[in-house]
Amino acid sequence: MRFAISFRALTLGLLLAGCAHTDSDDDVASFVWAETPSTATRVKAPSTAPVLSERPPLEEILRVALLRNPRIHAARERAAAAAEMPAIASALPDPRFMLGWYETPVETRVGPQEWSLGVRQTIPFPSKLSARSDLSKTLARRAVVAYDRVVRDVLVEVVRTVHELAYLDDAIEISAGIGGLLERYAAAAGSEAPLNELFRAETQRAQLENDRALLAELRATEDEHLRGLLDLPGLGAIRGPRPPTPPPVHADFDALVEIATAHNQELREAGLDVEAAALRTSLARRDRLPDLTLGYTRLLTGTLDPSLGNPPGNGKDAQIFHFDLTLPIWANKNRARIRHAEALERAATRDRADTRLRVRQRLARAWYRVGNTERLVRLYADVLVPRAAAAAETAEDLQAAGKGTLAGTVETIAVLHNFRLAAARARADHGQAVADLEALLGRPLALDVGGER
Repeated sequence: MRFAISFRALTLGLLLAGCAHTDSDDDVASFVWAETPSTATRVKAPSTAPVLSERPPLEEILRVALLRNPRIHAARERAAAAAEMPAIASALPDPRFMLGWYETPVETRVGPQEWSLGVRQTIPFPSKLSARSDLSKTLARRAVVAYDRVVRDVLVEVVRTVHELAYLDDAIEISAGIGGLLERYAAAAGSEAPLNELFRAETQRAQLENDRALLAELRATEDEHLRGLLDLPGLGAIRGPRPPTPPPVHADFDALVEIATAHNQELREAGLDVEAAALRTSLARRDRLPDLTLGYTRLLTGTLDPSLGNPPGNGKDAQIFHFDLTLPIWANKNRARIRHAEALERAATRDRADTRLRVRQRLARAWYRVGNTERLVRLYADVLVPRAAAAAETAEDLQAAGKGTLAGTVETIAVLHNFRLAAARARADHGQAVADLEALLGRPLALDVGGER
């Protein structure tokens, strides 16, 4: 009866010690990507595979990319795996059960001993468990930020590709329209035009045909790129409405730096790296503290042969209670471990400073590019294209009245063609520049308001 009470008490104590350092599921919050692009989406695998509509808008394409892209799925699984680590790091090591058999029974005063049963539990110093738990929670938070960064990069790449496809569609349409005009003008001029002017018109048309073929091949390449991002191989050409006009930048450079400092994923990862390095340094210092091992062993004792008598305690099992401590006496090893952790912490701090500088530099370039492309869009839309279109119309009227030449008309049409292509290129560049700027900010521009740039 005494044995039963002792064994149960020890087992209950070991179980309670293990439960005392187990984190609840709420310790690591569920991770969420904020913009998809308009609603919050929990980080979990989709239950169904979405398919695109016939003419999917940009928002639909982004949603499909979020749900299907393999890179996002991989980052999601890494974040889910990291979320399980706090429960592992904060738990006690598994207890050990020991069963022994004596090949040659040990004869004692109270009987022979042939078997032994035992259990042992190692209990790290309490502050070690808490430090490991804090470190795993920090790493889990970093995995969530890394997931955010992957989602951001994929969605920005999708936006850039959609804008590139919109440019190629516009360029193909513009080239086809200009080619038709040149053919009509050349036919209207007939044999009355000088040979050199007819030759120039024909070469211009041939160049346009070659440009259209190149643009079609580029579009097929970009289309394949977009299908890869959406994990929809074999799908036909993806053609949707023109992507919406990006929002204006309602902030100056210093305000954008403040937004990036608060939300940029690389900066957040660098900050969490510093926090994790500091926790590893703290854990290295705690490794100098001893760990405790508690154990219990019962030696199963048989009864003596009746011919040997019946002494007091005949057949009574012997019990052993163990109390072990590690002895971290190797000072050189302990100091080296601490110096190693401190050096890595300093390196993480320097990396964070370097990341902050690089983000600021990239942000300055992106901010300039957004402003420059926005000015070009306005210049072509408000000035150059309308004037070139008016000049082309005037040249056509002069040629119809017999006062102009085919060469002049072809030259004017070439200028209009180049301006329209440049306007389409400026629109695509502006959309891509805004996407790059939002990637550096770590959030959409529409969420930020302020003064005019």
